Amino acid sequence: MDKTWVCFVAVVALLGGCSKKDAAPAAGESQVAAQVNEGEVSVHQVEALLQLQPALGARFGEQASARALDSLIEQELAAQAAVQAGLDSSPRTLQALALARREVLARAYQDQLAEKASLPDTSAVERYYDEHPELFSQRRQYLLEETVAQVPAGDVDAWLRKVESTGSVEELQAWLAQQTVPRKSRRFAQWAEGLPLELLPRLAKLKPGHSIALRRPDSVYMLTVIKTEDAPVLLGQATPAIQAVLAGQRRQEAVRDGMTRLREQAKITRFMAQAAAVASAASAADVASAPEPSASH
Repeated sequence: MDKTWVCFVAVVALLGGCSKKDAAPAAGESQVAAQVNEGEVSVHQVEALLQLQPALGARFGEQASARALDSLIEQELAAQAAVQAGLDSSPRTLQALALARREVLARAYQDQLAEKASLPDTSAVERYYDEHPELFSQRRQYLLEETVAQVPAGDVDAWLRKVESTGSVEELQAWLAQQTVPRKSRRFAQWAEGLPLELLPRLAKLKPGHSIALRRPDSVYMLTVIKTEDAPVLLGQATPAIQAVLAGQRRQEAVRDGMTRLREQAKITRFMAQAAAVASAASAADVASAPEPSASH
């Protein structure tokens, strides 16, 4: 959860509690969890904090509510002290609150867009199942050897060709032993769904002893299949996971489409000299690095 979001929810709610110290409780208002001087912490605020920080529940169990309340009491005390010191009107505080408010409102609107996304139907689930046999009908556990070698830029292409042309672990290891570049290796077992989705289709086609090689900055990354164990998943078993993946994708698409419409309808004038270039580069990087969700079982 974004820190700005958490800080805004906590601080603004607590400052709101301070400002209402002279008001009588209205019907349906949140129950008071703690009175702190003239301010208060509500039960709803405790519940909101637990939702924003689920790690509290995982760490403290039945004591999570008490821990959350203690944290909110500390924040209420600090918020009251800040108001008394006049920090609520300082330029830095006002700017932080304005930024946090924008973040909260934007997140609320995007959540509203996401909630309108349609749920995947049976045909969509079946299509996803059929399009990803390496995750389901042909699912496997892989024993892999991962090797990273620091290869000079001029030799990378030759390394890529050589690694992918080898037909056994022994052949690859013998060739690597003749090379003088620094390298390190490890062996590990991993189920199909735990591997990067962009590599999995390639790995699924490899026979034991064969490898894939990838160009990385200042290095060559190799994955060699040592052995595999078949563990297929039937459609009925996979359906809940596929539904979750497709629902998440549709929520992302709904938000992206909604934001695109807002941009198309808006009149935007940039005054910072480099703002347009930076924004364009950041947008392209976000699109390029966005991972495709994979179903887990």
